[in-house]
Amino acid sequence: MKIVNITGGLGNQMFQYAFAMALQHRHPEEKVYIDTQHYHTIFFKKFKGINLHNGYEIDKVFPKANLPIAGFWQLAKISYWIPNYVLSRIGRKLLPLRKTEYMPPYSMNYTFDKEALERKGDCYYEGYWQSAHHFTEIKTELQEVYNQSEPNEYNAGLIKEIERTESVGIHVRRGDYLNEPEFRGICGVDYYKKAIKDVLSDGKKHCFYIFSNDMRWCRENLAPLTQGQEMIFVTGNTGKNSCWDMFLMTYCKDLIIANSSFSWWGAFLNKYVNRVYAPFPWLNRDCELDVYDDSWIKVY
Repeated sequence: MKIVNITGGLGNQMFQYAFAMALQHRHPEEKVYIDTQHYHTIFFKKFKGINLHNGYEIDKVFPKANLPIAGFWQLAKISYWIPNYVLSRIGRKLLPLRKTEYMPPYSMNYTFDKEALERKGDCYYEGYWQSAHHFTEIKTELQEVYNQSEPNEYNAGLIKEIERTESVGIHVRRGDYLNEPEFRGICGVDYYKKAIKDVLSDGKKHCFYIFSNDMRWCRENLAPLTQGQEMIFVTGNTGKNSCWDMFLMTYCKDLIIANSSFSWWGAFLNKYVNRVYAPFPWLNRDCELDVYDDSWIKVY
C-alpha cells in the first residue's frame, strides 16, 4: 500500500496526484491512495498556507481522476491520522518519522527522486515531486486524466481564437508571489522582455494571450514589449473557473510561463506547443533543479 499526501493549490495538487499515478504505474501490484485529510479542518479559512487556495480541487476539476482517498485505517497503519492542517504541521516537528514514511528534504522537491518511485512495500509519501521526469512514462495518461470538461461560451470562443492565430500564452503570477522570498523577483519585466523578443524574432504576426492575477501590471509593463501586436487579456475565469486559464494555455502555440506550478502544467499538458519559455532559476534557493522539460527554452 502506498499513500501520497495532497496539499497546496491546484498546481501542487496536480504534481502530487501525478506522482501517485506514477507510483501506480511502477507498482501495479500495490494499492495506491491519496491523502486529502489536511483539507478537512476548521482552521481552513484562518491560517496562511491553506487559505490562499480553493481547497482540494482535483476531483472537481478532473472527473477522470479516480484514485481512492485513504481513510483512518490506511493512514494509521503507515503514517499518522491528523485531520487538521495546523496540528499536522506541529506533529511533523514533534512526532518521529515512521519507517513507512518517506519525506525528502525540501531541496529535493524540484529534483527527480528515483528512490521514491522505486521504493517497494508500504509507504506514505510527503513532498511536492516537481520534476517532469517523474511523469515521463505516463505523460499520455496524464493528458487524458487532466483533460478539461466542456468549456463555457466564453472559453469556447477563446479556444477557437487561440487555435486560429499564432497564439502566445503569457502567464504572470504576482499577488501572493510578491511576498514569497523563494519566488519573488524572478519573473520581472526583464524576463518577459527577453522571452517576447525571442518569440517575435520569427517574424510572424502573433496574438498574445495574457493570464494573470494582476492585469494592471501586465497592461503597463507587457504591452510596450509586444511591438504593437494584438494582446488579449483573459479576465473571464475567476473562482471555480480559474482552472480554465490553465486549460487555455494548453492550446497556445507558444508559451511564456511563470515559475508557477499552474503554468508549468499548462505547458506540460499542451499537445500543440512549438516553444515553451521558462525562467531560470526557478526559485531563489541554492538547490538542484530538475523542474524543466527537456524541450523547454530556459531564459536566464
